[in-house]
Amino acid sequence: MPPSADTRRPENLALLFQDVLTAIVRLRSNRQGVIDPAAFRHQIREALKSAASRALSAGYTADDARHATFATVAFLDESVLNSGNPIFSEWLRKPLQAELFGTHTAGEEFFVSLQQLLGRADSADLADLIEIHYLCLLLGFGGRYSAGNRGELAQIMNLTGEKIRRIRGRFGALSPSWQPSNETVASQSDPWVKRWGIVAAVCALVTVLLFAGYMFGLSSVVSQLRTLSTQGKG
Repeated sequence: MPPSADTRRPENLALLFQDVLTAIVRLRSNRQGVIDPAAFRHQIREALKSAASRALSAGYTADDARHATFATVAFLDESVLNSGNPIFSEWLRKPLQAELFGTHTAGEEFFVSLQQLLGRADSADLADLIEIHYLCLLLGFGGRYSAGNRGELAQIMNLTGEKIRRIRGRFGALSPSWQPSNETVASQSDPWVKRWGIVAAVCALVTVLLFAGYMFGLSSVVSQLRTLSTQGKG
């Protein structure tokens, strides 16, 4: 019997989509060497399909899996566009969003979708879903705000982060830490990760610690990926 929408899963959406998110960060930092864009596109498609399938198996709804896939694809297409790499000329003529979702306006629709999600009733599944959007934003996705109005973008990010924190506090669970694939990340052996896990299991009612644990885990993920980006540019 799959978990309910209010039960945290061993693997949440951020974990299921980690391979694609990591590939995007590597692409943005010029650490993802792409020789054959068609092969790269195929690999990304298969990774997205696998993530969505695993999300369904984990008990997420088809709609939630689609939202998570769409947000990730929007981030990917923007990153390909901003790379300025001529090898992606064919991709720019037909971005992945057009192939998978029949649209060329994912940068706009990302925020329309996120606004609708922020209006949903609180649930653990919702926190997992908007966390995908939150990670995309923290890692550099701008969408319709790429050209300006960063203040409004910051407000949206704050609202999203606050809703995640509120939900995670209510249902008493930590966000599982996910690491970039094929990279050596020092915090994998960080003793605090285990300590927060013990605290969550033994004392789920201590919401202050749960809140701190979530923030530590998420900021660690973002910090690690931003470090990869900085190293790639150096």
